[in-house]
Amino acid sequence: MSRLQTLNQEYDSNMPRQESIQFRSLGATIVGRMFFPRQEHPSPVVIICHGAFDYKEHFFELAEDLAKEGIASLVLDMHGHGESGGQRYHVKMDEWLEDLRCALKYLRQRTDVVHEAVGAFGFSSGGTAVLEAAAEGLPLKALVTLDATVRSVLKWYESPFFRVASLLGRCKVMLGLKEVRLPLAFALSQVRAAVDDNINRAVIQDPYIIEAYSRLPLPGSLECFEVDTLKRVGRVTCPVCVIHGARDEVDPPASAEMLFHRLRGDKALHILPENGHMGHMDTQKREVLQLTCQWFKNRL
Repeated sequence: MSRLQTLNQEYDSNMPRQESIQFRSLGATIVGRMFFPRQEHPSPVVIICHGAFDYKEHFFELAEDLAKEGIASLVLDMHGHGESGGQRYHVKMDEWLEDLRCALKYLRQRTDVVHEAVGAFGFSSGGTAVLEAAAEGLPLKALVTLDATVRSVLKWYESPFFRVASLLGRCKVMLGLKEVRLPLAFALSQVRAAVDDNINRAVIQDPYIIEAYSRLPLPGSLECFEVDTLKRVGRVTCPVCVIHGARDEVDPPASAEMLFHRLRGDKALHILPENGHMGHMDTQKREVLQLTCQWFKNRL
């Protein structure tokens, strides 16, 4: 056997097992990818939720790292995103919470995961979703939030415009018309998504993200900009690790500090000085992945 073949076999033996899955949520097909550790016995599992106008593939590296620590993961395309069904680019917490409920129901049907050891990771609006799910009492044993949206990210002069546009969109829907679609792709270059120039460029030039911002649905996407999750996080009883970029221009780090102080149970706060909003891709990506894996390894 050649050295190249040997190296390939060693590489394959270290890679997690993967499985494409799907289930139904509110009549829509939700698509995900499961990652498993190499061992055959049942594993703890983490549900991974991306942010608004995002998709599951951005979190496969995290899933691979979790698998190396003996933890399985279910990486989702949330309602209206990626390969999943639902109204395109809608970000509605009632839909995303139902996605999480259905994901938990799906996992309970599997014999290769530990049903009493399910955690959740949420980035940005995905962070909103996992916090709301835990506040609702969904059986999640531990959470990690990354650059989570827990309050309005709109500036004082932007909020009235979005609310009026959303009201107009609701009126159009009531009349049987399509909701308002705003051409806001120009805004992508006005706020940095990442400290790393190459990552920032890759994000704002991503065709998927450009398409979303070119026809931003209102009121369908309003909840990625305006939420009041801080009012309910006091109900969360499971351990929560809050990770946030100090240079996040989308969700200011002050939001993470407010979230941390309102959580009542086992908790940790990590403000990473060289990260922007896309913490799982940015300068301190390795720290994000290590902190996440360690939190779940110690608590699931």
